[in-house]
Amino acid sequence: MKYPRKLPALFLLVLMSSGTVLLESASTQLSPAYGKTSSKNTKDPSEKNARLGKQLYEKGDYDGAIDALLQATYFARNGYAPEAFYYLGMTYKAKGQDQKALDALSRHVEQALDKAGPGHLALAQVYTRMKNYQKSREEIMKAFSATDYRDPLFRQIHLAAGINEDTAGHYRAALDSYREALGNNKRDWDLYEAWIRYAECLMKLKEWVLAYQTLMDMTTTKNPLVGIHYDRVHLDIGLCLLTKGNHQGAIENWHRALEYDARNREVHLQLAMLLESERHLSSALKEYKQFVASCGEEDRERVNQVERRIAVIEHKLAAENEAPAPTNPTPYMRDQEQKTVDARIREEQERLRNMPTDPGF
Repeated sequence: MKYPRKLPALFLLVLMSSGTVLLESASTQLSPAYGKTSSKNTKDPSEKNARLGKQLYEKGDYDGAIDALLQATYFARNGYAPEAFYYLGMTYKAKGQDQKALDALSRHVEQALDKAGPGHLALAQVYTRMKNYQKSREEIMKAFSATDYRDPLFRQIHLAAGINEDTAGHYRAALDSYREALGNNKRDWDLYEAWIRYAECLMKLKEWVLAYQTLMDMTTTKNPLVGIHYDRVHLDIGLCLLTKGNHQGAIENWHRALEYDARNREVHLQLAMLLESERHLSSALKEYKQFVASCGEEDRERVNQVERRIAVIEHKLAAENEAPAPTNPTPYMRDQEQKTVDARIREEQERLRNMPTDPGF
């Protein structure tokens, strides 16, 4: 297509905002100020930094990704860089910098012409983490609107909806969303995150039998469960058994969980509390110490509580080593002791009656 050599001023402005090559060819007809802003081609460094930032994000080098992606948005003409803003937001999200993630992801969905579903989903997840549950619901609805129901992302949106309601304490609503993410046919369930959260939601509702069956199905399914953590599954199975009074079954499942992850702090804590309740203090002390060793700085409050518990148990064990702990006899034991005392009294009385009364001199 051939364009006229002299273009109307309005047409020139439209071309300038779109950044086409035609604008540069007509730059001799522009004012000097416009010519300076448009003469430098910044498309290439923006795209290069965007590609680099995406690669670094996928490798887990978040600091490097942020540097590259910020460069990509800086060099982007008119600040238009939807892909760079998306990965910048995802990187901030991975680092837990929620407000920066919101800012970048909001720029992404503002600029995206299509495929905005992942951006709205990421925004919903960040809002959930910030406990802004209503804003999360709004972004989830936008994500659904921007996603075809046949797209695998559709199930992830249902999962995000479930997590949002679950975190907000609306467990029945969360169950519905988890079930939507899993599908109607239980034989086809293959989404681990939705499955385990569905079971744990049942536990929060104290539906122990159904939760136990759901968890056991997870250990026997033939479907590939990508990313499954069997230590978490057996931890939950043990908790279900514990509520029914099956201490041995709980302990066996927790030991099985530790075979998958020896540093699972929640398993060590549950074992410690159960063993202490059964007065196996030495074993409980060992598990409490394993819990402390497996914790990070984010668990400081719970670690402080457990350390106080450790001090109490160590004091008890030291006292037991110094002297036998006084027993609390049962009624049967007290009855047996009394019978023994009565028998000794009768023997002594009989011996006194049989002693000779004549001194023999």
